Amino acid sequence: MFETQAVQNSRSPIFGKIGVLSIVLFAGIIGLFVYLLQPGERVKVDLSGVLHEGDADYEWYEKYVELRDPKLQMGKNFAGSRMAMFAAVIENNGEKFLDVVEVELNFFNYEKLVWTTTRVPILPGTGSYTPPIEPLAQRGFTLYMDQIPSDWQASHAEMEIQGFRFSDQP
Repeated sequence: MFETQAVQNSRSPIFGKIGVLSIVLFAGIIGLFVYLLQPGERVKVDLSGVLHEGDADYEWYEKYVELRDPKLQMGKNFAGSRMAMFAAVIENNGEKFLDVVEVELNFFNYEKLVWTTTRVPILPGTGSYTPPIEPLAQRGFTLYMDQIPSDWQASHAEMEIQGFRFSDQP
């Protein structure tokens, strides 16, 4: 009385071709993203013309460049090593554009200076480009350091502006 009919798979032959094509297209898009997100070759930037203490232009303009809200935070990186994170805001209260700003980091054990290093948080060029700081503007930055001296007891650290360079173009 009741007869069961076999249900046939009614997929078209094009379905398989579209499935394979979509998988290949998806893999190609992922490959393109991986390729484009690879870090490029860093170009060494010429830091000539940076003004330091003793230069007449540095002495004239240093009162217009201020390091505001300096902060130090200690932490551990993914490998479990100690690291120090410095953050601050550079205020340019003068009339010139600044395209390079150097800061000096000083590590102390109580009152004794253990180590000093210089870093450049504002730097022009490809790879780590930051636009110049405009007149009457400010720019925040963060520096991560995982190569810190082993004899530093993390008791005290200071950060101060060591040098800057005026930008040729606004």
